[in-house]
Formats: sequence, C-alpha cells, structure tokens
Amino acid sequence: MKINQIKKKDGSTVYRADVYLGTDSVTGKKVKTKVTGRTQKEVKHKAIEAVANFKNNGSTRVRFAKVDTYEELAGLWWDSYKDTVKVNTQLSTKNVLKHVLSLFGSYKLDKLTTPLIQSTINNLASKTNRGEKGAYLHYDKIHALNKRILQYGVVLQVIPFNPAREVILPRNLQKAKRTKVKHFEKEELKRFLDHLDNLDHNRYRNYYETVLYKFLLATGCRIGEAIALHWEDIDLAGGVVSITKTINLKGGINSPKSKASERDIDIDPQTVSMLKEYKKRQTLEAWQLGRTETVVFSDFIHEYPKRDNLDFRLQTHFKKANVPRIGFHGFRHTHASLLLNSGIPYKELQHRLGHSNISVTMDVYSHLSRESAKKAVSLFEKAMGDL
Repeated sequence: MKINQIKKKDGSTVYRADVYLGTDSVTGKKVKTKVTGRTQKEVKHKAIEAVANFKNNGSTRVRFAKVDTYEELAGLWWDSYKDTVKVNTQLSTKNVLKHVLSLFGSYKLDKLTTPLIQSTINNLASKTNRGEKGAYLHYDKIHALNKRILQYGVVLQVIPFNPAREVILPRNLQKAKRTKVKHFEKEELKRFLDHLDNLDHNRYRNYYETVLYKFLLATGCRIGEAIALHWEDIDLAGGVVSITKTINLKGGINSPKSKASERDIDIDPQTVSMLKEYKKRQTLEAWQLGRTETVVFSDFIHEYPKRDNLDFRLQTHFKKANVPRIGFHGFRHTHASLLLNSGIPYKELQHRLGHSNISVTMDVYSHLSRESAKKAVSLFEKAMGDL
C-alpha cells in the first residue's frame, strides 16, 4: 500500500492511500477505496479497518434493503408483482392486499408465527361462517396472498421459512350456500325481452341499450369484450364476431382475459339483421354530430363507453322489467344456459365462451342444464321400455 503525502491549500499536510478491499462477492469486481489521515499511522489503521468492514458486510458493496416489518415486505412484493399482470388483476389483488395489511401489516417479521396466522385465519372463518356483519367472505384469498408474500420473504432471505405454509384453511360454509351463477330463467328472460321491445326506440339511448343487451345474450361475450369492438371486428356478411381485445376496469384496452378468449363467435341471422339496422342508425346519429364512428357500442362521448354508466342504466332496466339483477355477466350465463338446454356440447360452449379449459365450463355451468337432465331421464325410461 502506497501512502501519498498531500499538501492542502491552507498549508496543512494529510496522508492518503488507495486500499484494495477484495473481490465483490455479488458483482465479482475488484473493490478499492481511498482512506485519508493526519499521519501515516492513522492511514494504515483506517486501511485495516476498511478491509475488515468490507468482509463483515459480506464482501460486497451491494446494499440490500433491510426488511423488518410485514408491511415493508408486502411493499417489496407488490413492486415486483404489479407489472406482471393485467390491470383488472392488479386492481383485484390490490383490494385483497388491503385486507392482508390490515391483519398483518404492523407485525415484525420475526414475530409472525404459524400459530398466530392460524388463529387469525380461524377468526376470519368463524366470523364469516356465523354470518357476522363486515365479515370477509373470501378469506381464502387473504390466506393465499399472505402465504405468497411470506414466500417472497423466504426468497429474499429476510425470513428463514414461510410461517403460513402449514396453516390449515377452515371450510367456508357461507360460500357453499351462495348461488354460483346468476342468470335468467325462461320466464324472466321473456319478461326482460318484452320490456326491451316495449321501449320507445325513437330515443337513441333506448335503441342503443336494447341492441347491446340482445347482442350480449346472443353471443355470450363479456361486457368488456363487447364494448371494445370496432365494426371491423364484425363480419356481417359471414355472421362472425372476432374477439381480440377487451376494456379493462380503468377504461383502457387490454388483450382478452386469456389466449383462449381470442376467438370467433358465430351469430344467428336475426342478430346479424339487428346489427345491420343498428349500424345504419348509428351512422345517422354520428352524422348529426358531424363525425363518423368505428366503435360498435360508442356513446359518442368517450373513446369507449364507461362501465359505471352502463351498469347504472342496466340496473334501471332490471327494476322496470321486474326481473332479478343479474348484472352484465348474467347475460353471459343466460346465453350458456340456453345453449346447454338446447343440447350444445360442452366443447363447443367452451370455445364460444373463451374458456381456457373445458373443466371451467363444466364446473360453472353443469348445474344449469336442468332440461337436459330431464331429457336424460326420459331417454333412460325409453331405453328401459325397449328392453
């Protein structure tokens, strides 16, 4: 180690040396530093101290964030996760994360034990199963996200093991009671369609909403897929709707929910005729506003219609028609129910709805095919009678 004598502007003298600390264990680069002292002895002492500190810090100058609390760990996890998913998943996960942080956010990581987490989850389950006000129905999502965050802590080596891994999730009795799928029964659907047909269609808003609702019933599209459509996505001559995009919850364009959701949907001649007439009417409305329109369900105000506005209007129609409030997704379920009871194979329904896996289609909709089940009984009786 070479020690240089430096004369400062005020005439005083100091000593300085370049000190080799070693090879960085993270980057693999050689690490040097400068030390300064009033005497050569002080420089030597500081050099020895610098080398010792470098080794004590793991032989690296890479600074690792110190993580003490669950909230800090959750923040690091969110930063690494948020840009790996689409907007809708971001928003739903962030909502669950709020619940997780309210339960565990203030804890020091070394105080978060398996018994403590088990007790917390048991308490959530107990409140839910007793039907208490303010209970969180989907406590399974809280448990799953908590376990995921803590596993990230194991990866970062800020905790030695995941204390949520051995937690047993209590059975959710309230979830089992809920009706899984909201949809119209035949009489309810007839009542709703009669309501739409009796609206004053000279008012463009009534006409627009009627076409939108009937389109959803005819195609089984998700509402986000429908309002993202441009006229170039619909082949009116061939009777085919191409789903290639969707509107996310923030009003922006996304690719569809999954790869399987990118699909072509055949539409019936009556729906084709309805869309042709609607396109003419839309063109006239747009001309009166001094514009042309490419978005199929444009509201002439925004780039794409706003879900909140559409939801509000839909609830109004449900109330006036005196039918259950099944929401936009209920049209999709009603579409599936009608097709299943008409005998469509599950594989064809899977493609039409854009499900990635046929098991999803069967799990969600198998209980809707009541008429098919009755037909099966009749067929069995006939088969027995033919013996």
